[in-house]
Amino acid sequence: MGSVYSYLLLYISLILLLFSASSNGYTDLEVLLKLKSSMIGPKGSGLEDWEFSLSPSAHCRFSGVKCDENFRVVALNVSYSPLFGTLPPEIGLLDKLVNLTISAVNLTGKIPVEMGNLTSLRIFNISNNVFKGLFPGGILTGMTQLEILDAYNNNFTGPLPIEVVKLENLKHLSFGGNYFTGEIPEEYSEIQSLEYLGLNGIGLTGKSPAFLSRLKNLKEMYIGYYNAYDGGVPPEFGTLSQLQILDMANCNLTGEIPASLSNLKNLNTLFLQVNRLTGRIPSELSGLISLMSLDLSINELKGEIPESFSALQNITLIHLFRNHLEGPIPSFVGDFPNLEVLQVWGNNFTRELPENLGRNGKLLMLDVTSNHFTGMIPRDLCKGGRLQTLILMDNFFFGPLPEDLGNCKSLQKIRVMKNMLHGTIPAGIFNLPLVSIIELNDNFFSGELPSHMSGASLGQLKISNNWFTGKIPPAIGNLSSLQVLSLEMNKFSGEIPEEIFNIKLLSKINISANNIVGEIPPSISRCTSLTSVDFSQNNLSGEIPKGIDQLKDLSILNMSRNQLTGEIPGEIRYMISLTTLDLSYNNFYGKIPTGGQFLVFNDSSFVGNPSLCPMRHVTNCPNLANKDKEYAYTLKVDEKSDVYSFGVVLLELIAGRKPVGEFGDGVDIVRWVRKTASELPQPSDPAVVLAIVDPRLSEYPLTGVIHLFKVAMMCVEDESPARPTMREVVHMLTNPPHSAPPKPSHLLDAF
Repeated sequence: MGSVYSYLLLYISLILLLFSASSNGYTDLEVLLKLKSSMIGPKGSGLEDWEFSLSPSAHCRFSGVKCDENFRVVALNVSYSPLFGTLPPEIGLLDKLVNLTISAVNLTGKIPVEMGNLTSLRIFNISNNVFKGLFPGGILTGMTQLEILDAYNNNFTGPLPIEVVKLENLKHLSFGGNYFTGEIPEEYSEIQSLEYLGLNGIGLTGKSPAFLSRLKNLKEMYIGYYNAYDGGVPPEFGTLSQLQILDMANCNLTGEIPASLSNLKNLNTLFLQVNRLTGRIPSELSGLISLMSLDLSINELKGEIPESFSALQNITLIHLFRNHLEGPIPSFVGDFPNLEVLQVWGNNFTRELPENLGRNGKLLMLDVTSNHFTGMIPRDLCKGGRLQTLILMDNFFFGPLPEDLGNCKSLQKIRVMKNMLHGTIPAGIFNLPLVSIIELNDNFFSGELPSHMSGASLGQLKISNNWFTGKIPPAIGNLSSLQVLSLEMNKFSGEIPEEIFNIKLLSKINISANNIVGEIPPSISRCTSLTSVDFSQNNLSGEIPKGIDQLKDLSILNMSRNQLTGEIPGEIRYMISLTTLDLSYNNFYGKIPTGGQFLVFNDSSFVGNPSLCPMRHVTNCPNLANKDKEYAYTLKVDEKSDVYSFGVVLLELIAGRKPVGEFGDGVDIVRWVRKTASELPQPSDPAVVLAIVDPRLSEYPLTGVIHLFKVAMMCVEDESPARPTMREVVHMLTNPPHSAPPKPSHLLDAF
């Protein structure tokens, strides 16, 4: 009896396996295991529970897999795993699939044409991968039930596939974030079932696609971002009565905003930023009664905010920055019950901000920089305790900072510099747990700083050019995340608190132009993160602390115009990052040390010290004090200054000369090369190279040396932004030009 029972079990298992097999004899289990071996690349991982089993339904319990009653796979959802493999042709054997979602798993390669066998698909989502090549539109021909086609953010190229037009049930189409070329096919307007269209960030061209207005069921349309249309916002889009989101940002739109958009009663998002739109904001847009997010920033709009906009009672976000708008911010803006974000910086707005701004308790971000606002800062900006960003700089605000800001624990940025604000600072501001930037500089604030500070997130504290008095509080040492401290141009007195130099991240400190007395704390030598120190124009006394050479990253040290004394430490010669040193107008005595980094400094670094003996060859040192460059040759300040230094090294190699000391007082190798070039009767790159080149390079090809010279001169451009990045330098050096060389072809022939 037992053997009969076992036989029946085996027979039933075979029957079930037959049911779970695809039409060519492979079981879905076998197909899934093949998929696993292909989709997991050499560096990939995941799908750990996809293992072989004799059970006919084992694969139905794989993660991301769903089966029907016959154990055929009907849904495959593998997302957000680091697979890094490819999609094999066997995917086409899962011919009962209804939902294929393989998203954000870093698959590469091409889409196999065998996927055309998946004729039951309703959801086809391969977004956020690295698929490449042409999108095989032919695979869509048999997918007559397809409702969602999402290929967003891959590397597909070529024209947009025309075959999607035949998908009569398609509701969601997303080809955005790829590298398709050409125009949007006008045939796309025939997909009448479409509710979502995403063609953003592709690089499409052609006329502005007015024909898309035929898609009467469309709810969301994203056709901007790095597309470049000819024309403006199609007025015909005003007939898309179901539309909820219209995103045509950054797609070269011109002309005026059509008033017909006011017919879009269901529209909640209108994004037209980063275009070349002109004219006024149409007052008719007040008809957008469902509008929540409005972004018209970075255009060429003029005029005022329409009074009719008071009807936009659902608005949460207003971006109007970088236009030519003027007039006041209407008072009704402060009455919007749901307003969270107001950014209008870079315009010509005037008068006061609405007094009730923030009173709705929902304000998150306010940025009105670079306008002509005046009046007092509204007092209720943080009434709801949600305000994160407050940026009011470069206006004409006056009066004090609202006291309630000192209790606004949600604040992350406070930037109110370059106004006419006055009064004392709310003490609580320095204790806010999330604030990372406090910039109060260039105002008329007064009073003393609080004795208690505990802002654990504060990275930049800038309060320069005000009227602050009293002592610098030792509590600044509690600001453990502080990187930049700017206290210059105030009326601080007393000594420098040694606690400041216990801050491990402190990079820049400036307390110049105050009334600070006493000695420089020895603890400064332990603050090895410092890159810039300015103690100038105070009444400091004593000597430069021993161990100052421990500040290996220090690039700027200014102690000028104090009462410092003693000898200049010779150890400074080893501070190879130091390019700006100013010890002028003090009481130093003895000899100026020589050698090392002292070769970089000129006499202006030491003038005004009557007892200081200039026993060094100053004529061999470049006059760096008058150079508007990133600090010279041995410094690592940022990438662009590294590039400058590298350019100097290249010139040294080409000319066979030292960077300084061979060209006369105040002339370095860069100036010498430029001077030599300017004196040539017919200056050209070959001529300059032949005029400066080291004869020892005579056996090298002239084209190679010219290429090296060109790279060097790009690296030593006076303006930092004009210099290439180090990555670009490496690319140029490893990819020399292959054009025919000029005559003579070798330097040896030229001598």
